Amino acid sequence: MTHDPHHRMKGHIAVTTHHHFRWSVGSLLAAVVLVSASLTDAQASAAPTLPTPAKSVSDPTASQALRTVAGFQGNWDSPPSVLNNGETTDAPLLGNGNVGVAVGGSIDDQTFYLGKNDFFSTATNAIEPLGRVVLALPGMAGSSYHVVQNIAQAQVEGTYTLNGDTVATTSWVSATKNMFITTLRLTGSSPQNANVTLQDGFGNTPTTSISGNVLDADVQAGTTSAPGNPQARIAATVRGATTSLSGNQISLTLKPGVTYTLATAVESSHDTPDYQAAAQSLASSLTDGAQAALYAAHEAWWRNYWSQSFVQIPDQAVEKSWFGSLYLLGSVSRAGQYAPGLWGNWILGSMNWNGDYHANYNYEAAFYEALSTNHVAQMGPYATPILQWMQNGEAMAKANGFQGVFYPVGISPNGTSSADVTYNQKSDAVNFASDMVMEYEYSRSSSYAQEVLPYLEQVGDFWQNYVTWDPSTNAYNIENDAPQEGDAYPQTNSVLSLGLVHLLFQGLIDMSRSLHVNAALIPTWEKINSHLAALPTMTRNGQTVFSETSQGAGWVSDGNDIAIQAVYPGLQVGLDSPSGLIQTARNTITQLDNWNSDNSPATLYAAAAIVGYNPSTLMNELNDEATNQSYNNMAVHHGGGGIENLNVTTSGLDEMLVQSFQNDVKVFADWPSNSNAKFGDLLAYGDFLISSSIQDNTVQYVQVTSQVGGKYTFTNPWPGKSFAYYVNGTERGTLSGVKITLNTNVGETIDLAPVGTSMATVRAELAQPARG
Repeated sequence: MTHDPHHRMKGHIAVTTHHHFRWSVGSLLAAVVLVSASLTDAQASAAPTLPTPAKSVSDPTASQALRTVAGFQGNWDSPPSVLNNGETTDAPLLGNGNVGVAVGGSIDDQTFYLGKNDFFSTATNAIEPLGRVVLALPGMAGSSYHVVQNIAQAQVEGTYTLNGDTVATTSWVSATKNMFITTLRLTGSSPQNANVTLQDGFGNTPTTSISGNVLDADVQAGTTSAPGNPQARIAATVRGATTSLSGNQISLTLKPGVTYTLATAVESSHDTPDYQAAAQSLASSLTDGAQAALYAAHEAWWRNYWSQSFVQIPDQAVEKSWFGSLYLLGSVSRAGQYAPGLWGNWILGSMNWNGDYHANYNYEAAFYEALSTNHVAQMGPYATPILQWMQNGEAMAKANGFQGVFYPVGISPNGTSSADVTYNQKSDAVNFASDMVMEYEYSRSSSYAQEVLPYLEQVGDFWQNYVTWDPSTNAYNIENDAPQEGDAYPQTNSVLSLGLVHLLFQGLIDMSRSLHVNAALIPTWEKINSHLAALPTMTRNGQTVFSETSQGAGWVSDGNDIAIQAVYPGLQVGLDSPSGLIQTARNTITQLDNWNSDNSPATLYAAAAIVGYNPSTLMNELNDEATNQSYNNMAVHHGGGGIENLNVTTSGLDEMLVQSFQNDVKVFADWPSNSNAKFGDLLAYGDFLISSSIQDNTVQYVQVTSQVGGKYTFTNPWPGKSFAYYVNGTERGTLSGVKITLNTNVGETIDLAPVGTSMATVRAELAQPARG
């Protein structure tokens, strides 16, 4: 990874308004339909004058999603080899959003690398490896190797055979406790000696103690003690065998036909001040019943996780990558835990760039996919380290003569910083703001707005005082703001910052109006938002493209995609934008040609889909990401950074299937022709869950679930045609027009389908897999 940085537009006009009645949650409301939307005459005359109760509408998303994800897994026939280069590993991976485990080596000397999101050294502000558990069956040296990463059940299954003896293992990190479990079962004719060794994160012998049948190892983050430096205990025990404990090792003998359980509890001083006792208790109290209950809770968590959404497309490699990326997201991020750094919780050694929260795109990109895929809960830890740094940000702004907050390129937990430099970039704090604005626009959560608004207000305070007014152009300019790290003065109107500042002020306006605050500030924000300098352009190879600046860097060919980041994540250009602006964005993507570079993929694919780039090209490039740029563990890997690449396939594919950021939901917005596809419960702006299917180039239906109520605006999926309209399973007539807006109630389900399609047909289509 080279260091680099990483508004919605309103456009439709109400032409004609018609009304008809519908029933939901005991109230009779009028649905407002814009742009020539109406009931047929016969249906209008037959519309009931009294409401009838809403019918229950079943949601088949969960069953479809669970059936689909069960078809994908990672497979290895030889041990992983990328284990300690400070970047993404190619090992089988497990995690619970706090503890992460990477599985290295074969069964004769198998190492489970333990990482934890909170294990940042306060001496170096770098994330450190927590420990290792080495499981060795020396008598199986030379055995065959077959390992499966079962993402549906979040477990890793190994099979190792030598001379008629087979050891089968199943490993999982509990979804609800900081407990790592590996079961072993030997089949064959003779016993096998085994030993379990506990090590610190770098493979050294830690301080150990023994309590009953539990071996405890105490470790700390880094080699130097410092105030607040996290400590941790690894507590390991083996159930099902008589064991011998000595030093840092557990010894036992495996007998054929017997199942053994290696249980390892991991607790840190950030989890609880009594972390040593907590880990010891967790390991020592694991009975058969407790283990069964732990696995049941683990299975239930992942079933619920997978039930949130699905995609089904012809390219199975890309579909697998979409689900694989979500598996890794669910493994690295959970509400109530520390946020994952650059490499998630798979920390095998000294990690590049300290594994920190890198502000100029890396940290943000790792979370974007949680929104469109309807996994908003995985956004839970995102804002915490940013908010913890606010006091420092205020002090840094003041020290540099600014107002509001000013952030460096790299922060770490609890108000610390691992890279307290700015590289002449002013965009770090507003880059951090992008996920916050998007989460609010997707979820419309008032409580979330209240949580993050103080930070966004401070970022807004910085920018409203930093931009300069140019009366000759009637525009606000952004001066001396480097798009690339270290670009020297002058750097004017960074295209990245222009996009992000637009996004920031639109979010501030929307949240403030929703919460009925900041009335005096809104006019200032609106003026800046509407008078920011235009996105800079230039000519390259005969095409008009976006420039990184209006004065300064211009065009840079270095594997970054800064020139297109006003499109994504800035959301300044979309399919409802002027055609010339869309074409400039497409030209920029063509000229960048950065599909597989170190720093572009995390944002480039979504940007391309948003502006309607050739969908066949996009799908081919996504296939390359899924096949040639991915490890067996389904991690897309580039030199730029680890879990940022969870956003490559997910948001790239989601924006091809459904777009919503311009106050207009479009299904199959950028989809290849003659390609059947289906998706369930992808999330749209306004907290609408969208499900749809396309077959033979025709949309079969659109189902919309309104989770918080409000106006739902969408583009007609059947251009130039009327279509049937159902509310909670009851037919309400037909609609027509280009762009249509409906009022919705909380929990209401709307189904749209070609005229003549019954609700029974829609439900049947919803329940079956995509065809072809």
